[in-house]
Amino acid sequence: MRIGAFDFNPGFWPSIVTLALLPFLAGLGIWQLERASWKQGLVDQHAESARQPPLLLQSLLARDEPLQYRQVTVRGRYDLEHQLLLDNRTFKGHAGYHVLTPLLLGDRENAVLVNRGWVPVGKYRSRLPELPGPAGELMVYASIKLPPEKLFRLDAVEEVHEGWPQVVQQMKLSELEQRLGYSLLPVILLLDPVDEYGFVREWKAVYGVTPGKHRAYALQWFMLALVLLMIYIGVNSKRISDET
Repeated sequence: MRIGAFDFNPGFWPSIVTLALLPFLAGLGIWQLERASWKQGLVDQHAESARQPPLLLQSLLARDEPLQYRQVTVRGRYDLEHQLLLDNRTFKGHAGYHVLTPLLLGDRENAVLVNRGWVPVGKYRSRLPELPGPAGELMVYASIKLPPEKLFRLDAVEEVHEGWPQVVQQMKLSELEQRLGYSLLPVILLLDPVDEYGFVREWKAVYGVTPGKHRAYALQWFMLALVLLMIYIGVNSKRISDET
């Protein structure tokens, strides 16, 4: 096949390799763009919810409205005798826990778990950190964070220490309700960063790879696909000699 001053004569194996790799590289780029779009939606939703005034938690749960990232207020008393340490949480490269403290509601038969932030593991994992908090009733300002299934539901509970607080790798609310002796609302509250009774808190809509990084990764995959195509054309093309 003549293309201008070049004769394009593709070989069998270069064509097979290119036909296999080119869609694969382009597909990875498209997948990264889809991930970027999904995470950008989370960021936009977080920003929109942050602009809305806080509502009473019980009132919001009674409505048919999106819960993710909504700011809420709730009155109750922390159950400081039964706190959980969610393991394998990192902050700026350091290992630690997220402190989940049940907030007993007015009837004392229901509670909601409040994530009061991150604490470091410490030198010895057998020595758990101190988890101080207020003893009396208070108003908590927080935002709701839900997993993709819109339930704070993980598959298993693994205890590292006996008694309280308990270190857990994963959680299942039904099992925790049996241990605590009261019902838990099906949401987790992220304590407001300015609350004085919390720990390290830098709540983000997206952790790990940001939308911008996903777009950068997509560009890299598309560039690799383009380079592969250019190499394929180059190795299978020869300039046509002007000699007769």
